[in-house]
Amino acid sequence: MRFPPAFIERLRSHFLMSEVVGKRVPLKKFGREWKACCPFHNEKSPSFTVNDEKGFYHCFGCGAHGDAIEFIRKHERLSYPEAIETLARDAGIPLPEVSPETIRRIESYKQQQDVVEAACQWFEKQLHSASHVDALSYIEKRGINPSTIRQFRLGYAPDERTSLHNHLATSGYNVEQQIEAGLISRSEDGKIYDRFRGRLIFPIRNASGKVIAFGGRVLNNNNKNIAKYLNSPETDLFKKGEVLFNLDLAKRPARDKNTVVVMEGYMDVVSTAQGGIDYAVATLGTAVTAEHLRLLWQLSKEPVFCLDGDAAGQRAMLRAAEIALPLIAPGHSLRFAVLPKGEDPDSYIQKHGKEAFEKLLAHSKRLSQVLWETLSPQYKLNLAEGRAGLEGAFTKLAKQINDPTVRQHFVSFFKKQLWEATSSKKPAAKTRSTKVEQVVAQHHSTALEMLTSRMLKTLVIFPSLLERASVEEFVSHVTIATPRLGTLRDAILVLAHDDHVSEPESFRVKLIEAVQESWCIEFVADALKLPYSSTLSAGDAVVLWNETVSAYQIAHMQHELTVLQEQVGGMDEDGLKRLVDLQNAIRSAQTARTFAPMQSDVA
Repeated sequence: MRFPPAFIERLRSHFLMSEVVGKRVPLKKFGREWKACCPFHNEKSPSFTVNDEKGFYHCFGCGAHGDAIEFIRKHERLSYPEAIETLARDAGIPLPEVSPETIRRIESYKQQQDVVEAACQWFEKQLHSASHVDALSYIEKRGINPSTIRQFRLGYAPDERTSLHNHLATSGYNVEQQIEAGLISRSEDGKIYDRFRGRLIFPIRNASGKVIAFGGRVLNNNNKNIAKYLNSPETDLFKKGEVLFNLDLAKRPARDKNTVVVMEGYMDVVSTAQGGIDYAVATLGTAVTAEHLRLLWQLSKEPVFCLDGDAAGQRAMLRAAEIALPLIAPGHSLRFAVLPKGEDPDSYIQKHGKEAFEKLLAHSKRLSQVLWETLSPQYKLNLAEGRAGLEGAFTKLAKQINDPTVRQHFVSFFKKQLWEATSSKKPAAKTRSTKVEQVVAQHHSTALEMLTSRMLKTLVIFPSLLERASVEEFVSHVTIATPRLGTLRDAILVLAHDDHVSEPESFRVKLIEAVQESWCIEFVADALKLPYSSTLSAGDAVVLWNETVSAYQIAHMQHELTVLQEQVGGMDEDGLKRLVDLQNAIRSAQTARTFAPMQSDVA
């Protein structure tokens, strides 16, 4: 056999069966399976099925059956090694070198699997041994029932230096075989000892359900120098960056529910599975890897990372996010469900039950939202330096996204959040009498509506004006009574933080896409018909804007003055003072204004 079994296993798990077949045969979804007319014999009714959960194809007409490698071999008329090479090339996985060391590993692979399985059976027996009642008692106190213990094949490693080694030796496995399987270690003075001692044992299985390694939780916490959790070392069988705990049992319910939950600990997965959440997996004491994400995205487009609400959970969340950023693509991202402080999935589901846990998952947050909520509190957004620092941090993250479409939406989301956050932090303007405000708001002004429309049309024609902070500031505080103009103003302000403001055509397309109403198309078209839409320079556009703002300010004051004069008889002291102030302000503004009336362009 030329290729190591571990390499073959990795190759099989890299693809969904339907991905391999679907590139060569048109498939149609049929329940949990896919169907097609068999490519290996002529037929009119489809009897060829592909099963992703079991990883094989089968034809009920001609009996053709096999895995992805066998399908490629038969469909492409290749030898077995050539089929493996084809799949490896499609997956971008380098072929292992054929060397004496590789051949030795191939020969020892099966022996390693036998040794690990023998160890697993022995650990299981120790858990139920009369001399180790404390270990079983610990599991029972954690609420784990006998059927769950059997399902996960939980075991116990006695707190003795060479008990497992002695058992395996009597079963015919030599020291080197035990070391290669990651079960025993050798000290500097040459003495051997069991790697797992005094620990509850969690067997780690590959995607096919075969035990390949172990995780151990210490039961005696008196010695603070001993790690709470210990995994098998990496071996020919076990590469922890390519394995997810419980993947073999979780993949079918995960596909059925189109969701998979990622947890931090073995006990979290075991406990939640017993509680009815049977679509959870765990990373093996390491940060999530690109291979982990590929496995997860085979099960769900948006895996949910369920993390503790403490500082360690926050760090794990950021690590997962940063690993995912270069890999996310349309339809493939992450979500995060953060537990209340002091809770983990195990404790939460035991206290609150399955429905509460599923509700928590249903309210999980998207990757972009989590990054915003994690980063933004680190900066003072009321200061220009703080806003600049946050924008720089987020831009750095966005640059890691390789997919241009996702990157663009990611940046747009951030800029919208930043605008909303900074707008909400702006100090409120000094309020006038409540009665005065209410009276003015009840009266409509056609002149103000016309000038508001003109301002927005000017921005549609010259979006580069939005690069000026004073313009954005003014527009955000303009009082707009017409719902359509209000919608348009809000969309313009969101796009003000988009790179497209320097590209008028692109800006207008984005604006229409954001509003998604036919009247917006008409508004943009009307703006482009105005006589100054194609004749003004950038400098003249600034002058036009200033004149429009000046006219708006005067019209706003005149409108307010007119309304107050009608109410002068019943006006309070604040209202009368405001009336006098308005008269003086209008006279000063009219003296200084340079605005010349333009063609009416009411929306």
